[in-house]
Amino acid sequence: MSQQVDKEEVSATYQAYVRAFLANNMDAINDLVLYPLAYVGAGKTVLLDSFPVKPADLMASKQWHTTTDTEFEVVGVSPNKAHVIIPQAKRLRADGSLIEKVSAFYAFTKTDSGWKMFALSDIIVPA
Repeated sequence: MSQQVDKEEVSATYQAYVRAFLANNMDAINDLVLYPLAYVGAGKTVLLDSFPVKPADLMASKQWHTTTDTEFEVVGVSPNKAHVIIPQAKRLRADGSLIEKVSAFYAFTKTDSGWKMFALSDIIVPA
């Protein structure tokens, strides 16, 4: 396949992940992740056998209503690996007030059943 086709497939996979996350669809999220999932945190990396959060719980705990400025880019792609970044997004409450700003990095690998996320890292800066 061409690099452009791979890039489009990775983009579609990432968008499917976002839809599943916002819908709190853990089955769909799990279908898009290759476990163990590497989570790169501040000063440590952990391998997880399940997704680290339940989106609905996270949203409720933060009073998170929506996210804006969610442009992402597939910044690198090879026949079996790709990187996706979100330079900066804003999480907002229902009244429009800012909760936090987020930047994220995702790594995907190509499997027999399509592209799967295998690593992620985020930076969260409270408002």
